[in-house]
Amino acid sequence: MIVVLLMIDVHTHIGQVLSWSPYLIGKVYSDLNDLLKYMDSVGINIVVLLAVPGYIETDGEIFLSDKVLKAASKYPDRILPFCVVDPRTPSSLRKMKKYFRMGCKGIGEYKVKLYIDDKRALKLYEMAAEKEVPILIHMDDKFNPDIYRFEKILDDFRDTIFVMHGPGWWKHISGETESEVYSKGDIKPGGKVLEILSRYKNVYADISAFSGLNALSRNRDFSKKFLEKFQDQILYGTDFPCLANDGSQFGPNRKHLNLLKSLDLSKNVFEKIVSKNAEKILKLR
Repeated sequence: MIVVLLMIDVHTHIGQVLSWSPYLIGKVYSDLNDLLKYMDSVGINIVVLLAVPGYIETDGEIFLSDKVLKAASKYPDRILPFCVVDPRTPSSLRKMKKYFRMGCKGIGEYKVKLYIDDKRALKLYEMAAEKEVPILIHMDDKFNPDIYRFEKILDDFRDTIFVMHGPGWWKHISGETESEVYSKGDIKPGGKVLEILSRYKNVYADISAFSGLNALSRNRDFSKKFLEKFQDQILYGTDFPCLANDGSQFGPNRKHLNLLKSLDLSKNVFEKIVSKNAEKILKLR
């Protein structure tokens, strides 16, 4: 049994989220107290509380930056606020600078219907480098699509800390991808995720939500080797309060945590994933 002194969840939200479980119809609302209950029940010491850049029809009414900052200010030792803007809107960068003055610790969750190499998006990556904070990016077929475009900009942004998340990222753990949002089956050689993590040490992988869980569940032998190889670039996250297919809630259901524990990782690797890597990029040590 692995015992760690500190655990950090780098991907949480509060607000109203849409259920995508066939066993639950409607919406789920989780407030600040619910987030704290989750942390206490699982033993999470610190969370990154993410904002979204506006109402997202696939998610629901998740807190925007101002509300995230207000909620986090009540528990500054336990909750680290990330803020985000839509770079397509006027004065977006000025708003982002204001959020940093108010205590923002990073940018995210960046989830905008733009190509990831759009010139407007590049301004946010530049700001993340300037402020020396991470930017957490959701990637799928609608939001920031095309991992190949992402790869092409990385040489120009070696000072930016990218935290990558979502099915558009994790499906490329395999060299063969499917048309389905969440790829299944065995992992084939040549995955673009492995290439990027090998070449760019400023890119990190967030294992949260179904996308990360699914990717690491496809072949456990592969996943163990993958996590060991990239142990310095993997971040534990859940996407609380989103729901799993079985109707349970990511975070309290411990699915991500139990998966990591089931892979028989060394204590050193496990600690890096659940705390030390996050401590480093969040400048907590």
